[in-house]
Amino acid sequence: MIFYMTNLAQNYDWKICVMKQRKRSTGELISSVAFLGAAIWLSFEAEIFLEDDQILKGVLVYIGAFLSLLAAMRFTIQRLVHRVSATLWPK
Repeated sequence: MIFYMTNLAQNYDWKICVMKQRKRSTGELISSVAFLGAAIWLSFEAEIFLEDDQILKGVLVYIGAFLSLLAAMRFTIQRLVHRVSATLWPK
């Protein structure tokens, strides 16, 4: 029993360290996957609108798909902008 409880404590400490290294919460990862799914779904819907000769709706839905893709990549874009700004304007 004591061995089992110390093993749980060691596993718990390891999980805290992993979360600190990742710097993103589970909710942020879930929302990124949801935005990516929405982007894929919207692109298929835009194709359907374009096949039905509804050009304006198709273009607007494609814009929504693109914005959802950008939202899914928001952390990657943030890191990229931070690296570029650190390169251009060092402290």
